[in-house]
This record gives sequence, C-alpha cells and structure tokens, in this order.
Amino acid sequence: MKKVKDHLNEQKYWDIFTIPEDSNLFDAATLMNKNKIGALMIIKSGSGDHLSKSSVVGILTERDLVYALSGGSKTFQEKTVKDVMTKKLIHTCPETENSEAKEIMLKNQIRHLPVFSDEHLVGIISMRDVFKV
Repeated sequence: MKKVKDHLNEQKYWDIFTIPEDSNLFDAATLMNKNKIGALMIIKSGSGDHLSKSSVVGILTERDLVYALSGGSKTFQEKTVKDVMTKKLIHTCPETENSEAKEIMLKNQIRHLPVFSDEHLVGIISMRDVFKV
C-alpha cells in the first residue's frame, strides 16, 4: 500500500518553500506564483533555514490569500503573512498510509498536508498527490 513517503519521492521539486511570518502578503503571493505552488510554510522570523516543529508556525495557502483580498487592497497591503496564515498546523509523517492521509485532508478540509519526520519538516503533499493513486 502506498505511503506518504512514496508521494514525497515522486515529487519533481524537493524544495520546501518558506517565508518568515513578518513578510508581506504581496511577497508571499509572488513567491507562490513564481514557483507554481499553492502553499507556503511560515517560519518564525530569524529562524533561518531550520525547519523544525518549533520554527514552523503555520501555513499560508491560496485560500488564505483570497480571504485576505476580500478585505480590499488596503487590507491586503497592511497585513502580514502572520495575520492571515492558518496557525493550526495539521500534519502527518512519512509512514502514514495514503488512505489515512486522504482521510486527514478530507476531515479537516485542507488541500496541503505538511510532513514531519520526528521534529523536522521533510515535505508537503497535496490532495493532487493522494488522489492520483
């Protein structure tokens, strides 16, 4: 049976895209567009490239950006990533079965699922990954 680690091994890009929590939303949107991705991991300002559970503070998705835009362009310009990111980080591990990853995503109505191995962020899988099996 397929596992989350198999999806990570199949990904074209190994980069985990991050942005500091005090960044502006325009920079976040630009980074997402440039890399053709639907989510960014948000890290504590000043934590560098350290991607542990203690430095990752949330996730910013396309949906979060749309909600921010609904407040008008002035609101979008004044808010930071920390203001609109999803703080409740739902995640899984590499050994999770594909069917369980699907269930987690459906139950929580999320499209992106960060993957932690012990305390280290090792990747992100999307609904596209788990449903194309």
